[in-house]
Amino acid sequence: MIMKKILLAAVAALAIVGCSQNEEIEKAGEKAEINFGTVVKNSTRAAITKDAALQESGFIVYAYKTADVITADATKLGDVFMNGVEVTHPSDSWIVDGAPYYWPFEGKIQFFAYAKDDAVKNFKVAVDAKYPTLEYTIADTAADQIDFVVAKATDQSKQTSEVSLTFTHALTQVNFSAKSENTGMEYKITSVKLADVYNSGTYNFEDGEWTKTDAAILKTYDYPLADGEVSVTGGAAEATSLSQTNGALMLMPQSMSSTSKIIITYEVRKGGVLIDKVENFDIPLSEVAAWKAGQKIRYTLALTSKGATVSFAPSVGGWDESETDPLNPVTPPAA
Repeated sequence: MIMKKILLAAVAALAIVGCSQNEEIEKAGEKAEINFGTVVKNSTRAAITKDAALQESGFIVYAYKTADVITADATKLGDVFMNGVEVTHPSDSWIVDGAPYYWPFEGKIQFFAYAKDDAVKNFKVAVDAKYPTLEYTIADTAADQIDFVVAKATDQSKQTSEVSLTFTHALTQVNFSAKSENTGMEYKITSVKLADVYNSGTYNFEDGEWTKTDAAILKTYDYPLADGEVSVTGGAAEATSLSQTNGALMLMPQSMSSTSKIIITYEVRKGGVLIDKVENFDIPLSEVAAWKAGQKIRYTLALTSKGATVSFAPSVGGWDESETDPLNPVTPPAA
């Protein structure tokens, strides 16, 4: 099973020797062979997939032969060089299904790849297009969501060294923290949800952007709290992370809809006495900036006096950076 919740930047090296069946090839003695190697950057989270995750899942490669560089006006993806070839790592090296593949005598090769994932559908190249697209649907539960990664290497020509495929995060990672300035208050958070966000999109390899598919629907995702509930002490200097080891949501990059929101349920106690209980409190997200591919977003829920109101201050950082840059907080209506 593909490992989930990942801060992953993988480099898959693809060394190609020779040419496909119908291509002109150089003399047999000058062929070069396809080999793969991967490197994954270090992660700061225990549950993040390392190099072994990509080796476990493998990846799918498409390649196209073009007469010129991909930016040339006349260049279109036409002749398929590698048609959805599966690359696996059963032992100590990458194995390319159907190998060997050989470099063509002339022209360029355009490579596009993604980690093997059953959620990928409809990889295609539109008529006269320079880049392919694919469709992806987010799993309903955090436990089944994947850190989906993609890569491309354009304008490649015959070489004896490896062709590097640098995999990047295609989804948005979302986490939550909570804090309160009310010294003496104890908050027990029992549920956090993200509601009314779209579940599927079309990814374009040209610019790394997503567009909503016709089949996309608004979904609600439960955030997996550490130990099922999290206690927050009022007045603490630092916000309390609500995430467990495998806690992040991996969601579709998108603009928020008019009804997108966080829904939170929690109790408020003082001296062990229950003084307030807030159930299914809505925090609107309609004014929040769009989620981007590869973003790591942490919403910090600010629990105020007696839990009567909630505000939040989201922070955004790269997946290999800390989440420390607060944006302007937004205060929703009182409960």
